[in-house]
Amino acid sequence: MARFFRRYKSTIYGNYRKAYVIDGLLTGAAMSVIAAVRDWLAAKPMATPENYVTELVLLVGILWASYHYRKQLPGEKVTLKELMLLGLGIGVVSAVVYGLWTWLHCGVMNTGLVDYYNQSRIDVMEPAETSEAAKVAIESVKRYTAGDWAFIAGFRSAVMSVIIVFFTSLILRTEKGEVVVKNKK
Repeated sequence: MARFFRRYKSTIYGNYRKAYVIDGLLTGAAMSVIAAVRDWLAAKPMATPENYVTELVLLVGILWASYHYRKQLPGEKVTLKELMLLGLGIGVVSAVVYGLWTWLHCGVMNTGLVDYYNQSRIDVMEPAETSEAAKVAIESVKRYTAGDWAFIAGFRSAVMSVIIVFFTSLILRTEKGEVVVKNKK
């Protein structure tokens, strides 16, 4: 089985753990601030806490952090593996920060948002559907809490970060890992 998979030897050139914690906190804070400003300035809040604006901020945050990280390394040498670890760390940290912000915003600062988000989700569901399964799904959405919306926002941000990180790592890598040839016995 091993002969079907290529094995790469790669070198980690920088301290990506420190970078993903700091840049993840900054990206998550930026996502939270953008969502809060958009909710407070708009006549009507966003339909759900997870949206394309926060994903765009996540994209910019991961791209900027990866590029900045690469520039700090000696000779700007960075491998796909190192960028993937950096980006995934940023994505997870920022998703946790954004999820906590959503929980705080919906559960403490503006408790009416939970009902608004629930109704927005119900409005998107098929209104002509009157089956028993549709009624159960609508009742389930009516019981969503601030914690549920925080989990939804954080989970979607984490999933989107995986997609973003893959393409960012392919674009910004500067060094390919060496293929390790295993000696046959």
